[in-house]
Amino acid sequence: MACITKEIIWLRWLLAAMGVSISHPTPMYCDNQSSIQIAHNSIFHKRTKHIEIDCHLTRHHFRHSTITLPFVSSSLQIADFFTKLHSISRFRF
Repeated sequence: MACITKEIIWLRWLLAAMGVSISHPTPMYCDNQSSIQIAHNSIFHKRTKHIEIDCHLTRHHFRHSTITLPFVSSSLQIADFFTKLHSISRFRF
């Protein structure tokens, strides 16, 4: 999520440099509810201390409404369509 957050920030900065104003947050769809909860929660537990540094960037931009973190189920992930094998019915969907 931190890597994608960096990409979103860079693209927003690039668009702003070209004169395109973006006033609403960019949705960053995630299929991992635990990651979304960690980004929402400001308290870290012992089990999450190894990801604490990466979470600060995502949490910072989430709190400043640069990004939103809507949940999307794994079966509806658009990127999975290009990286995984699908049945004929899934392909038609």
